[in-house]
Amino acid sequence: MSNYNSVLTKIDFYFEKVLYYLAGILLLIMASSIFYSVMMRYVFSKPPLWSDEAPRAFFLWVTYIGIIVATKQGKNIRVTHFIDKVPPLPRVILETLMHILVLIMLISLVWFNFPVIELQLGGKMLSTGWSFVWVYAPMSVGCALMVIYQTRLMIKTIITFQESEIKKG
Repeated sequence: MSNYNSVLTKIDFYFEKVLYYLAGILLLIMASSIFYSVMMRYVFSKPPLWSDEAPRAFFLWVTYIGIIVATKQGKNIRVTHFIDKVPPLPRVILETLMHILVLIMLISLVWFNFPVIELQLGGKMLSTGWSFVWVYAPMSVGCALMVIYQTRLMIKTIITFQESEIKKG
């Protein structure tokens, strides 16, 4: 079992690195394409046709990849001022409830985004010719991966509480 966990840990580590580098590459592509578009529009008065659609698609992917990585690391924004003042058992219950509510929201977003993607399967963006799926898929892909990482955060919260109770008693 230990070897299995070691392999999963390595896969998880490298997957996070792939997400980091993919986000970085997409950010560079997005920034470069916006810079090129602005230069072509204001310096040469010949804006490229794709100058609006392509950066928008890149932006969506970069955003969701960033959110995935933040969720994996447990670094999403949350206010802990009041929950830190609650005793351990009610706190773990509140945090678990919070994780469950986030999971319900993420699953709902994936579920209700599928019909939108299905509607866009035949459509293409005018200037790039790319399928509209590339604009709507980041939410489903991002939320699906966030479900996995949010579940892991919830399990970690419960295990941390259990370990602290064992040390006390």
